[in-house]
Amino acid sequence: MDDNNTVCVWDWQKGKVIASARGHSDRIFDVQFNPTSKSSLVTCGVKHIKFWTLCGNSLTGQKGIFGKKGELQTILCAAFSTDGSVYTGVLNGEIYKWEGHTLQSVIKGAHQGSIYSIHSTADGFATASKDGSVGLWDPLFELITRLYLTKAPPGYKGLCVRSVCWGGEKILAGTKDSEVFEIGVQNREKPIVLVQGHAEGELWALAVHPKKSVFATGSDDKTIRVWNLADRIMVACHLTAHAVRSLAYSPDASQLSAGLQDGSFVVLNTKDLSEVVHIKNCKEVLHEMKYFPDGNYLAVGSNDNFVDIYSVSQGYKYLGRCSGSSSFITHLDWSADSTHIQTNSGASERLYYQVPTCKRVTGKEEIQGIHWATWTGVLGTEVLGIWLKYSQLNDVNATDTSFEHNTIA
Repeated sequence: MDDNNTVCVWDWQKGKVIASARGHSDRIFDVQFNPTSKSSLVTCGVKHIKFWTLCGNSLTGQKGIFGKKGELQTILCAAFSTDGSVYTGVLNGEIYKWEGHTLQSVIKGAHQGSIYSIHSTADGFATASKDGSVGLWDPLFELITRLYLTKAPPGYKGLCVRSVCWGGEKILAGTKDSEVFEIGVQNREKPIVLVQGHAEGELWALAVHPKKSVFATGSDDKTIRVWNLADRIMVACHLTAHAVRSLAYSPDASQLSAGLQDGSFVVLNTKDLSEVVHIKNCKEVLHEMKYFPDGNYLAVGSNDNFVDIYSVSQGYKYLGRCSGSSSFITHLDWSADSTHIQTNSGASERLYYQVPTCKRVTGKEEIQGIHWATWTGVLGTEVLGIWLKYSQLNDVNATDTSFEHNTIA
């Protein structure tokens, strides 16, 4: 969007702009053509609505008149009725009906939250709201029924419906968190989840269950999601206080730890994703964490340039800090006997420590005698083959090694 929030009408078959005009000084959230007239369209957005007439290459707009029947507020979506009237969903959950460019009536309490989408069909209208419900309305906008996705089996508290499409006996609903639900009118209590995924931002964290075909992911949307690999569906979801940056399953798969953007980490029970403990000893983000092979300790690497060691059997008691890195921790791995860790840092350092004493190891013989349970780092003579000539440190961000099959990815 440009500074003028310009409205452009295209001939999509020829790929050319027919007409354009300044939309509004504030953001535009929706634009809809009148299905019965090629020359009529409407735009709406932050505290405004405009009704447009297309004539040749000229696009002329009229501001909507709110009058005294409704409050001047942000309009999030619009839809035309078969008689040419326009219905709009607004921020406070009401629906405004417009005739010409004047507000005629208000449907109060249409939803308990903002209305993000209105879909017009021959059977009536469907609305989607922040309150987690889909409303079905007849052609005169009288309520037929309301479908609460928050109360359905796949739903959850805080679910926000952002888009809706009603066709015959089925309704599709898209959510803020990237899910798509299919709802059957005759079986509305059991919606089917067609698509699930993380919402805003990037996906940073991934951990594979040590015993089942299950894995967990964490992202900027402040959720930890557990997935069934065989069925390719989400089986559990946990909301966190901050963006998730790292994940680790305990060796017995009873617990799942998550490093967060604020420097804290949370440990969850894998049976129901209930919180076991929430600890904060760092100021910067936690990008790396791993359990000891025997499950007795948890190592947590931070952008504070440290690795902290916690005793799992003692309720994640803080044992010590492995210091010496001059930059943030990018990778860490445990030895097979759970007595040592190695780290990589953003300054291309590879350091070694004894655990749980957190004493740094520098002796060449001791280092050569360590056998590693995992290898996810990118530094060292062992992985020289992954680096092309003139490579930068951030050209390769992660590895994973199968010692059994003598391969590295």
